[in-house]
Amino acid sequence: MKTYFHLTFAKINFECPYCEKPYVDSEDIYLNRCSKNKSGCTTIKCQCEMTFGMTYDITGKAVSYKIGKR
Repeated sequence: MKTYFHLTFAKINFECPYCEKPYVDSEDIYLNRCSKNKSGCTTIKCQCEMTFGMTYDITGKAVSYKIGKR
C-alpha cells in the first residue's frame, strides 16, 4: 500500500479585519469552503458580529478582507 504525503508551506494564519481576532486554518476548513465556491472566497462571521471575506492568494497565503456595502 502506498502512502502519500501532502507538504504545504502555505500561511494559514489570518485575522478578522475589524477586530483583529486571530484565526488558524490548520484543519483546512476555510480552504475547503473557498474551494467549493466559484469565486474562490468564503465569508466568516466573527465574534465581533462583523462578516468578512477570506481567500488564499496565489502564493498560498490566507488573506482576509472587509466586505463593503455596495
